[in-house]
Amino acid sequence: MSSPLLLSAFAVMAEIHRRNVHVFNSSNGAEVAGFFQHGGVSISTFIGWINQVCHIPAEWALYPCNGAALDSGSSDELQPGRYVIRTLPPESAPVKVYLTTDAPRTRAYSVNHTHTPHDTDFVTRVRARDARCCITGYLVAGGDHTGFDAAHIFPLSEMDTWKESNYKRFIEDDGVAPGLEINSIQQGFLCSTTEHCMFNDYSIGVNPDVRNLIRNLEISYHDTQSIPLQDNYRIYDFVGRDPRRSPHGRTFYRNPDEQQRYLPSADLLRDHLRQCVLRHVKGAGESGDGDGAERRFDPDIDLRAGGFDLAAGSWWAGSEGKRQLEAELAGRLWGAVAVQSQSQSQSGRGENDGTTATAREGDVGDVPPADGTVPGDL
Repeated sequence: MSSPLLLSAFAVMAEIHRRNVHVFNSSNGAEVAGFFQHGGVSISTFIGWINQVCHIPAEWALYPCNGAALDSGSSDELQPGRYVIRTLPPESAPVKVYLTTDAPRTRAYSVNHTHTPHDTDFVTRVRARDARCCITGYLVAGGDHTGFDAAHIFPLSEMDTWKESNYKRFIEDDGVAPGLEINSIQQGFLCSTTEHCMFNDYSIGVNPDVRNLIRNLEISYHDTQSIPLQDNYRIYDFVGRDPRRSPHGRTFYRNPDEQQRYLPSADLLRDHLRQCVLRHVKGAGESGDGDGAERRFDPDIDLRAGGFDLAAGSWWAGSEGKRQLEAELAGRLWGAVAVQSQSQSQSGRGENDGTTATAREGDVGDVPPADGTVPGDL
């Protein structure tokens, strides 16, 4: 949670910016990374994030403008301000910084109030397990779930990616039908509607691990099982907002009386956290501050009655709009696709021993996602 000093600073601010940490390329002055420091994010953590979104072909260090190089392994809190990437001292020379080509997954924002039986089962199980917002800790009163959503960690609109990268290997839940693992109770949690929007926007994420520093950031999800990790489930908020509304620093709720195989998957939460870094730490961020800020998707405007009009040359007519449209439609249609997948799965089983006769589409073995590097030292 935000510090008292930060709270007092916000009290006199007329405007809250999306970022208060900015990192620039020393070779051309372009902004290559940043985020909003609500408090508690260490120097080593932030440098780990930079390594995920930037390719820097030299040994480098992070320098405050007009300051000395920071210790990349330091657990000291990173101070808000402007920074530049240069080669290691004593040279401290300019170095070219390249952004990676990785991009965050697009998520659907529109609310679908029509549910398949599989959706209903997911909602019922999540509500029974959590009985509160896992982000804020607010309890459900008297069984009234008004203002509480059963949120999915991995977006339903990305079913193809789920299958192609075999994400179902992270699901141990035996209460979900084969082929519908994306709707497992391990794939969801209960949260307040506002926090659900933040989670879908990738502006908040949950780190299930505690590490001082992981030097090798190219470790696959499967390999992380061999690394001793301490559960923490700290919530990170990557963008600026009124600290009274920010869940930054809270601990994600996990029912202590529930078996591990029915709790939210740590692997899926790590994957979601990486999407947060890609969207809000990389480059100028999802939306920079100032006159050159890129137009962000705004559900209240772009999904309002009359807001969706490709012919009018609106936001939807651009490349980002077309990707968002695909996500909105895929999110609505996933149930039909899942039922078809389940039917194909059942028809492919052997008659006597229940084994699958032929490999189904998406069963690609125990391999990491194509974009699945693990966030280091979060």
